[in-house]
Amino acid sequence: MSVAAVSLAALSAACFAVSTPLQHHVNTVIRDDPGSKGGLGTLIRQPWWVLGQAIAMVAFTLHAVALHLGALILVQPIVVSGIVLAVPVRAALGRRPPHRGELATVAVTAAGLALFLVAARPGASHSAGWPMALGSTVVAAALAGAAAAWAGRRRGVPRASGYGFACGVLFGVTGGLVKLAGAHAATGHGFGGHLWSLMSAWPTWALVLTGLSGVVLNQRAYRAAPLSASMPLLNIVDVLVAIAFGLLVFGEVPAHSPLAVLGEAIAMVLMLVGLRRLAREEDVAEADLPPHPATLGENGSVRRG
Repeated sequence: MSVAAVSLAALSAACFAVSTPLQHHVNTVIRDDPGSKGGLGTLIRQPWWVLGQAIAMVAFTLHAVALHLGALILVQPIVVSGIVLAVPVRAALGRRPPHRGELATVAVTAAGLALFLVAARPGASHSAGWPMALGSTVVAAALAGAAAAWAGRRRGVPRASGYGFACGVLFGVTGGLVKLAGAHAATGHGFGGHLWSLMSAWPTWALVLTGLSGVVLNQRAYRAAPLSASMPLLNIVDVLVAIAFGLLVFGEVPAHSPLAVLGEAIAMVLMLVGLRRLAREEDVAEADLPPHPATLGENGSVRRG
């Protein structure tokens, strides 16, 4: 296991932990404002949402470097663990210390992540070739599109859950595409050669499409229902898709002895239980937050609280 990859993935998770509460709170303000039309045009006029996106870009950059250095099926679960680190961020926004239930839930989720990292122990990465990568990407995009279309015809919790599933698929495959694009960039010589190899590779443009689509659908999930309706499903699907992509495209075969498989299964259950409880804690904390420093005014304009 690459120490550098794990460290960068943990830093990426920390940045996502700051970004997610900011974005979700602004979307909650929009959802609860009957005069707001919502949509991306409204969001980009909210300074705190823009700040959240800027932090997310830093997180994405760290994520990309971590994927270049380490296995997809190890890096992706660490990045997903950002929701664990979001607990102290949310507590700080609410001007309160984390309570005992939150800390216990964090411990369960962290234990699941640690167990998975110890049990999985994948082999070295190697590319299976572009046909398998392209085919896997197309299948994932079709699955995400079907889930998004289903969610678009629903309301409330089912709508948020459907968008959460679609986002999980898109973010999981985006992680794989980032790793592929980084491998293409490494084939160039010098800065110009690296840049040309990156920009001329199909995974680069595919990850732009999947990543942006995931961001848009995630904002819709935030507005459709509380965080607990979409976040646990999104993160677990993200990890599962990343594991499948790593296996099919990079040959990252996780340890598969009976004991290792049992450990991996227990780890996934612990992570799912922890993520679900954390999302519910987030919903409660969201209701207790003080007025946000930037709320909506008429026609989606910013009004200072």
